[in-house]
Amino acid sequence: FLDSPWRGAEAYHFLLLTQRQLYEGYVDAAMKTCLHLREYETIIPARDIFSLLALSSCANRAFATCSKAFIKLEGLPNITDEERERYEDLAMSIFVKYAPKDSRSNRAECTSCETMIPDWVSTCPSCNTKFAACVVTGRPIMDSSAAWTCPGCRHSAMQQDITMRSHCPLCHTVI
Repeated sequence: FLDSPWRGAEAYHFLLLTQRQLYEGYVDAAMKTCLHLREYETIIPARDIFSLLALSSCANRAFATCSKAFIKLEGLPNITDEERERYEDLAMSIFVKYAPKDSRSNRAECTSCETMIPDWVSTCPSCNTKFAACVVTGRPIMDSSAAWTCPGCRHSAMQQDITMRSHCPLCHTVI
């Protein structure tokens, strides 16, 4: 924790951002932000992360992602048999109607190795380049030359997403 004092704030910031995006109907953005939340399982309960991921990915018609979230939920060690069965029943009711395939797959080019990768990954699977998450949208910042960095918390946002803001969404430093 002392190595990264902002980590807890980041975790809850992205959790609230995911919920806000989902509530406002931005299901694709919510799913992508929630995928980033998987990096915070030591801070936010896995049940909360994967429940939100199952919900947002189902709403986004990304049924492969939804299926993986249900597998994680069903495999949680600290749930009752009744809860596990409810997850299984809910998953079954979804996947009887819809094949566990993602309906869309937007891709972007890794700026380091030029491999085409899903636009939601935080690390390139080919070259292991890590991408920071935008504190405004939750999307990975694949082109750091188009990023703004907060002078207060040193977190980043895409320049186009921060321009209409008067403060950093994470630490509230005035811009």
